[in-house]
Amino acid sequence: MKKAIWIFILLIIAAGVAFYFGWERIEPETFGLAHSTITGTIDFPLESGNLYWFWQKLIPKSFHVYRLKREPYGFEFEIGTVLPKSENLTDFGSFTLRMKTSVKYRIDFESAKLLFSSGLLSGFHEFFLEEVSSLASEAASTFVVEGMTRYTYSVRTFDYTMLDDLKKNLEKEVQKRGENYRLQDVDVIIIYTEIPQLDIYVEALKRFYQHLENAYLLKEKEFEKQSEYRKKELEEDIEIARLRKYGDLFSEFPVLLKYLYIEKFGERAEVVVIPQEERTGFPPMLETEPEKGGKVFLPEVQAPKAEEEEMRTGEQEAIKPEPEQEPLEIEPEGIQKKKKWYEHLKFWNALKVNGTE
Repeated sequence: MKKAIWIFILLIIAAGVAFYFGWERIEPETFGLAHSTITGTIDFPLESGNLYWFWQKLIPKSFHVYRLKREPYGFEFEIGTVLPKSENLTDFGSFTLRMKTSVKYRIDFESAKLLFSSGLLSGFHEFFLEEVSSLASEAASTFVVEGMTRYTYSVRTFDYTMLDDLKKNLEKEVQKRGENYRLQDVDVIIIYTEIPQLDIYVEALKRFYQHLENAYLLKEKEFEKQSEYRKKELEEDIEIARLRKYGDLFSEFPVLLKYLYIEKFGERAEVVVIPQEERTGFPPMLETEPEKGGKVFLPEVQAPKAEEEEMRTGEQEAIKPEPEQEPLEIEPEGIQKKKKWYEHLKFWNALKVNGTE
């Protein structure tokens, strides 16, 4: 008898434990979707106020109940799309199309089963928020580029009623996405919190482009000046290098200075001053003084005997009265006979001319 009593007590305890671990209760204003890895998804919703017992719960990690609210889910977000180049036009104001979007929806048992089978039931709210915000951002960007920006380069004024079309199209698109997930009572509200003034934007954009053009022209002029300066500096460096080479050459061969002197001043000089250095026939400033131990680069020049006799004859003839001379032939103007360099050194010819005069 005692044995039967103990068995009965154990059965009661086991039943109590099974009842405790197998029952499920749903909170008010919610419903549940039960799924077991053994039997699959329960084909009815778990309503609040009822007590449910599932033997599948007695097996660990084989049963789960997803609790969903019966009241609508909702979220809000705000997006802003800037007009092209508006980040460079902050001094003229803000050119941003900003709108606030509010979405509400409900999930019933059928939509919950669809979302669960798609693997979206857990975290669907965040997933749907990201999808709608991405859709709104893309629609606003497309509208700004293809709608508002197009009017900045047109003579026509922008029709602000196009913003209503954008809002209606976006609302329809969000509702269509909700229908794909079998959501109930999808409600979309879009409010514009900021609308850019296109007339101010167009004027600011023109000034910005003018500023860029002026800056480019100034930069181009500055580049030209730098290029000219570098060219001039290079020419000066080349000239300095050339003169330095001449200096080195004249330092090594000083005799070249004498020929340079004759070449530069020989034909232009009408009167040649007799140099003090009679031995060389050149100005002493171009000679190296022998007393300082230097070397004289030109050989000693001796006057030929024929020239000495000619000089004496010229002096005697200068004393005698000159016979009547025949008129000289006048050479055409513009033709001057070039003198040799040594003819400038014949100072007696100059004396003879002075004597005849």
